[in-house]
Amino acid sequence: MKGKLLLAMLFATLIVTAQETHHINWFMGVSSTEASLTINQGDTVEWTWTDALPHTVTSNAGGAESFNSGNVTGNGQTFSHTFVNEGSTTYKCNIHSMMTGTITVSAVAGIGEISKKGLEFYPNPATDVLTINSEEVIDSIQIYDMNGKEIMNSKSGNTTSKIYMDNYPAGIYYVKVFAGENAKGIKVIKN
Repeated sequence: MKGKLLLAMLFATLIVTAQETHHINWFMGVSSTEASLTINQGDTVEWTWTDALPHTVTSNAGGAESFNSGNVTGNGQTFSHTFVNEGSTTYKCNIHSMMTGTITVSAVAGIGEISKKGLEFYPNPATDVLTINSEEVIDSIQIYDMNGKEIMNSKSGNTTSKIYMDNYPAGIYYVKVFAGENAKGIKVIKN
């Protein structure tokens, strides 16, 4: 019995450990499609305010998860939540009722070791999602447009991050990834 309990606790710990970070731009006018994701158990979603208005990220009652950012104001501010329960959770901005989304969490089928070498990113050019994988935990990611304006500065805390770029205009972006003692800059084309 102790062995089964220990194994169950170990498995639960592995599931709770975040595997990937998904980034959503949170702004007045974001579509429900842009704010909705399907992720795996243990993944983290980070919402980044990309306008200067106050917003919340608040789960609706009856979902698989419960979270509330409280009122947050300011371009570049963030709120993140790690999802551990399988199922769907709808959420909204309590200030702007048209800002809604759904996070659907799939069960993790198994835990395997992924071999990564250095830093990889794909696809390039990107149309909607840019995936960044690193050997080390990614501390933060910064994205700049061609004019040098910072358009995203976000913490990750995982070895894989997904940047949802579908609301970025087509063009070339400079992405700077910080992992441990290392920093690497990459150019990404957004179609």
